[in-house]
Amino acid sequence: LKKLNFTEEALSGDFHLPELEVLNKTEIPVETETKDLELTLHMVDTKDKLESYKIWINDVAVLGSTGKSIRSLNTSELTRSVPLTLGYGSNKIEISVLNQSGAESYKEVIHVVCNKGKKKPDAYIISIGVSKYNEEQYNLAYAAKDAKDIQQLFGSSEYFGKVHTKSITNAEVVLECLDEISAFLDQADVDDFVLIFVAGHGVLDENFDYYFASYDMDFNNPSDRGIPYKKIEELVDGIKALKKLLILDTCHSGELDKDEVEKRENITNESPEKWRFRNAGLGVAFREDPLGFDNINYLMKQVFLDLRRGTGATVISSSGG
Repeated sequence: LKKLNFTEEALSGDFHLPELEVLNKTEIPVETETKDLELTLHMVDTKDKLESYKIWINDVAVLGSTGKSIRSLNTSELTRSVPLTLGYGSNKIEISVLNQSGAESYKEVIHVVCNKGKKKPDAYIISIGVSKYNEEQYNLAYAAKDAKDIQQLFGSSEYFGKVHTKSITNAEVVLECLDEISAFLDQADVDDFVLIFVAGHGVLDENFDYYFASYDMDFNNPSDRGIPYKKIEELVDGIKALKKLLILDTCHSGELDKDEVEKRENITNESPEKWRFRNAGLGVAFREDPLGFDNINYLMKQVFLDLRRGTGATVISSSGG
């Protein structure tokens, strides 16, 4: 229920869904020589007002993860034409509408093969690494170097047509640099590949919220100049490129279930092989489980898929939450 932003009250016996129809569905070709496609959507709810509509192409939220808001129209019925840009090759298009109670319609699904576009995508590679911090006691040895090595690795790849790179390291890594990164990624088109690589300290605040440690972050108060995960995720949310990869090489970069953890003191670890790793900021450990399971969240994920639909980016994180 939490993951879907529902309450138990919303799931009463009178649970109700809005409806969506693609009015020009029969006119959409199975195969096309153009990248432009227009959908005519009819959305209606017999009980609630409409909230937003969402569109995915190959599981990527092309209108952003929250979709296109229509709440301000204060209507229960709407017909709207929506232009889309197709990617080269196969396109699975999914469309849904949500009402203001948070319920989502069944998805309309359309498959279109587009024969126009880049057979060899361009790459837009952003690498961010912080080895030297304003608070010098938290300096690291390799994060900035790793960021530069990633640029060299992808820059020599023959998979891409052109490779566009931007490396931001050490004192350059501050909150304001996100605007520069966003402008850079806006240049990528629908067929291109986007990679964001992030290396440095990842820390949790008192609410167990994740922050990537910028150069000038206050480690005792990560929300002061730290970069929240949401800001990193927004860089790939709603951009034109359909192929998006985010690599987080920091502590605490995996998803965290806040209900299952508690604070612990920071520790420095050293193995018999002399490999050392160090975390910064708040430390966490799993709470003792009264039901006897090691980790309810882990067991739940063996049964259910993650029901939320995100930005469509693949995320690789180097650690658990």
